[in-house]
Amino acid sequence: MAEPSFELYRLLVEEVRESKRARRELSNVFMTLNLAGVGALGFLARGAEGLDPTLFAWCAFALALVCVIWRTSNSYYTVLLAAKYRILYDIEAKLGLTALKAEYDAIQTKRSAMKWFTLERAMPLLFIVGYAVFFAVEAGGDHIDFFWTNVQAFFGGLLERVGAR
Repeated sequence: MAEPSFELYRLLVEEVRESKRARRELSNVFMTLNLAGVGALGFLARGAEGLDPTLFAWCAFALALVCVIWRTSNSYYTVLLAAKYRILYDIEAKLGLTALKAEYDAIQTKRSAMKWFTLERAMPLLFIVGYAVFFAVEAGGDHIDFFWTNVQAFFGGLLERVGAR
């Protein structure tokens, strides 16, 4: 195999930049969906005739599922970028320059401590907790029992339909 060229290196660096941009844009879409969802839940909760706990619960569940997809997408991009960086580090070693690897090594001690506390990782979880708290406060004790009974009946019926029960 021929030695990698600087042009190939530059192309891969650009791919990393594009992947980061795509991750940022996807996070913006999920943030927008969740902010719209918060507005919708607020609209449902302010109704004069009272809160419909089933509708509210399904909306909150759907938004929590969006957050799980958001978190999964973030994880995908983290894995993708790690793979791209490993390839870049290999090419740097062959080219005899180590700009990206040196930068990574320089921030590694601070990065390992902070990587679990980034907004990118925390926002989906914070939205899920927010939905759960909002539901608990708005629905109150009587509605939570009603909701839990319906959830159990729904999943019990689902399990019977698929033959798992």
